[in-house]
Amino acid sequence: MSPALVFFGRHPTPGRCKSRLARSVGSDDAAASIYDAIVRVVLLRATLSRVDRDETDEEQTRVIFTCAAEDDVAPCRALLERGGRWCVEDSAPSTSTAIDVRAQTQVDDLGARLVDAFRVELENARARGARYPPPVCVAGTDIPAFSFEHARRALERARDERCVTFGPSRDGGFYCVAATATPDNCEKLSRAFADVVWSSSETLAQCVANCEAEGMVVRVDMETLQDVDDARDLERALDEGERPERPDDARYVARLRETYDEIRTTFRDAIYMEYTISCAAHGMNRITHSQVISRGIQVAWVIIIILRSK
Repeated sequence: MSPALVFFGRHPTPGRCKSRLARSVGSDDAAASIYDAIVRVVLLRATLSRVDRDETDEEQTRVIFTCAAEDDVAPCRALLERGGRWCVEDSAPSTSTAIDVRAQTQVDDLGARLVDAFRVELENARARGARYPPPVCVAGTDIPAFSFEHARRALERARDERCVTFGPSRDGGFYCVAATATPDNCEKLSRAFADVVWSSSETLAQCVANCEAEGMVVRVDMETLQDVDDARDLERALDEGERPERPDDARYVARLRETYDEIRTTFRDAIYMEYTISCAAHGMNRITHSQVISRGIQVAWVIIIILRSK
């Protein structure tokens, strides 16, 4: 069965996505808009980058968008349909860019949801009578620089059934994990991901140690990328720039830059609004030392973002 790239994401509903980013920019609406644009960047990179590849049906990587909540499935599917904000069909043949949408396992534990993504692909392969279990790469949707090339490298390594590959993120976690969805690997990953402290600086180290203890060959030599959890992360991600994988494709480059500009503008406006509200609420003659420092950081962000957007 063909390889699978499984994205973990949400519908960009204000108040239901990127809560840490919302707190740091002072706006649920801005955080949702920024996440919406980041998803568009990720899907654009991951989908269009594979269109020109000369592959058979069995080699063609399937792309699946899985939603954290069941009631996100229908609105996310609508966003991916032709004419929807997440659709890329105007730049590529629909047969090459089709993205399936389904819900993740409805449990709070991220490890269990990751393992279930592999198990679902194993069950699908069995149901279709596939000769071999599929390589699977599970990735987040808050990493603007993530592209199909990253997924391809991870999936190539996953063809070694003993191997599990992690794409490291700068905060000590990982932006993707890839392995062949064999019954044995699913059981090993289930044990390895149990009791991991997620969203910590030690998350990747714990997963690597646990996978090695299960006898898996672990590879963490993928490019380190920046995921976006708060305003500082977003600033670093924007610093990395667009980095188009198809620099000769004018439409692709224009669409990528347009979306990055949208992120910068939303970020700039949200920080400026938060700073303005903060000044009005506290009054310039009644602020603490920590508030002075906080406002200084906000002013610096506003100036930097304005300069970069010009």
